[in-house]
Parts: sequence; structure tokens; C-alpha cells
Amino acid sequence: MKTAMFGGSFNPVHLGHVKLVKKAMETFSLDKVIIMPTYSTPLKDNSEFADADARYDMCCLAFENIDGAEVSDMEIRREGKSYTYLTLISLKELYLDDELYLIIGADMFMTIDKWMKPDVIFDLANIIVVPRNGGSYDIQSQAEKLREKGCRAFLMDKPVYDVSSTEIREKLRQNEDLRLLLDKKVLEYIKSGNLYGY
Repeated sequence: MKTAMFGGSFNPVHLGHVKLVKKAMETFSLDKVIIMPTYSTPLKDNSEFADADARYDMCCLAFENIDGAEVSDMEIRREGKSYTYLTLISLKELYLDDELYLIIGADMFMTIDKWMKPDVIFDLANIIVVPRNGGSYDIQSQAEKLREKGCRAFLMDKPVYDVSSTEIREKLRQNEDLRLLLDKKVLEYIKSGNLYGY
């Protein structure tokens, strides 16, 4: 079995995330993708974060009809800052015989060797790198450099979405129409909870 982890703040989760998971499953013949909302993120300003439980709930709504996708609250239950190597260790214990993958954006891949215990990450998981539109990242050179450290990186052939959660939060504050960017149930959840000033 091929099992992938797709972590992030998902603040909020949007249709680009859903499209990315579908594309990764198709491209790399993944059997399962575990969507892993963080409790808090070491590399981000957490001041604009919606409550962890709300972000988990929104992910459940966004992915509920996607075969092979499941949402985990593992990092939320652990609390504190979310470190990828710890989560991968836990996933390996749960899925001992599975081949693990980690799905990350190109911007994150360029700094992955600065993360906590990158050697553990490289040992436990293959890395699926998702390019970003407008990004001038030399992914191939980074992959070559990290290969010497045991990193097994695979590049998705093209960007999957243009929008970011930061842009969506701004559009919500401006009360813009987001029906093409957010799952209908997620938008209703945001509205009913008065999240992001919407």
C-alpha cells in the first residue's frame, strides 16, 4: 500500500487542496492520502489561525466524498508545534508495511533540510513536490543536493492551483464570492461560525 501524508494549516481548506490530493493519488497511484491539519506551525505566524477543531471539521467536510482520503487529528491531539518527523514516526507505526509519502509544496521543499530532523523524514517517506505558479524555485537542483542525504523526491508535473489560504481569508474579509474556491459546506461552516470576519 502507498500511503501519503498531506499536512498543513488548512486555514481554511480550499478546493485547490482537494484537487491536489486527487491529482497526487492519480499520478503516483496512492492508495490513501491522510490529510493532517496542524495544531500550530513552527514556520508560520499563527495569529490568524482558526481554532484547530474548526480547521479539522472543515477538512472533514471538504474531503468527505473523496475515495482514499481521510482526515486525521493526530497533530491536533498532540498539541504544541507540529513537527513532520514525529508525525511520520507515528504513521509508520500505524502503517508498518506501507510505503509512506509526504506531499509538500515547492516552497517548503526548498527548506526541508532545515526542518527538525530531516534525516528521519528522508528515511521514512518519499517526497512528492508540488510546483507553484510563479515560483522561481530550482527544484531539480534541490532534489539532486538532497539525494546525497537520502531524500527520494518526485516532482508533480505542473501546478495544481493558484490560490492560497491567505488570499482566501482576505477575500472572505472583503465578502467576495468564493463559490469556485471553497467547498459549499466549508463556506457554510465559515459563515455559521463567523470565521475570518466573514
